[in-house]
Amino acid sequence: MNSILYKNGKVILENEILPLGAVLVRDGIIVEIFRGETKMKADVTVDAGGKYISPGFIDTHIHGGAGYDVMDADPVALVEIARTHRAHGCTAFLPTTLTSELSRIKTAVKNVSDVMRTEHFGARILGAHLEGPCFNIKFKGAQNPKYLVNPSIELFNEIDGGTGVVKRISMAPELEGAFETAEYFSKRGVSISVAHSDADFACVEEAVKRGFSHVTHMYNGMSYVSSPDYYCKTGVVEAGLLLGGLTCEVIADGKHMPKEIMKLLYKCKGPEKLLLTTDATRPTNMPEGAYELGGLEVLVTDGVAMLADRSSFAGSVATCDRLVRFAYKDCGFPLHEAVRMAGLNHARLIGADNETGSIAKGKRGDIIIFDDEINVIEAK
Repeated sequence: MNSILYKNGKVILENEILPLGAVLVRDGIIVEIFRGETKMKADVTVDAGGKYISPGFIDTHIHGGAGYDVMDADPVALVEIARTHRAHGCTAFLPTTLTSELSRIKTAVKNVSDVMRTEHFGARILGAHLEGPCFNIKFKGAQNPKYLVNPSIELFNEIDGGTGVVKRISMAPELEGAFETAEYFSKRGVSISVAHSDADFACVEEAVKRGFSHVTHMYNGMSYVSSPDYYCKTGVVEAGLLLGGLTCEVIADGKHMPKEIMKLLYKCKGPEKLLLTTDATRPTNMPEGAYELGGLEVLVTDGVAMLADRSSFAGSVATCDRLVRFAYKDCGFPLHEAVRMAGLNHARLIGADNETGSIAKGKRGDIIIFDDEINVIEAK
């Protein structure tokens, strides 16, 4: 048996932080958590030196990084994306597609299925997230309008291609066929998210009854309170804040949302129903400049990815450590809750929380170490 002991660190558990503790992992599974010092021996000992011993971060919404995109449908590209995000503490993720030709999306999903069954040294692939192609053109954001279509059971079954790899679907609930599609796939364990949508509150309320359970990148690409005919109309934002049946994710890079909005989300949803996501794209961990996203020109400047005409964000160039740092340092969230929002809550979204997402006996030993500034130190 192969054992690793992580010791002499502050251990981040789901609901508390041990000021001094250790974690024993045997054959990849956590078998013991020690409060205080321990004289336990292991094949490998990692001394955290007083730093944090944390569960690895998880992100169910990553498009790319290191100059690569999930839509490249290339095994090398996907592994490099996985390695890039692993270096910043992400130990598991959902490679995420975007709106494009159906053939390209299918090929990208098959590539995810193939690569997730191979060994590599990057973040573990938990499945695929389909962001599109079923969105409202009014809130298309950086999704290519040329390929937008209505959802159907047949469409997403064709995209999955029998692989069973699709774990999350983001789509607009007001589109024809959305409710039937959500009912079908949610009953099969797929997480269904409201995204790029012009739905009103009543539509989202009905969508929750029909299988929608999450909101993709809150405040970005969605309807919100307006008064087109003197009377106020509420939308996806208000539904996300108020409906208990919805969890919400936010791109917590310090650019998409100010800390006041982060605090509002935290107050409304609490640490159990708020998720921090990167929505990372090709330019992540790359120099600023011109890039491409789904056939659209993208500009990266001042730590922000946007369409070249500056009409919309185009994902982000964030990594998971940046999310936790912003939530903890700038927004004042308790550190163990920020870690939960960037880990366990994502695992729970796709039904993987029984195996990963927190430091607990019987779960995978996906452990990272970071310092007070959330600078990740890779534990070997």
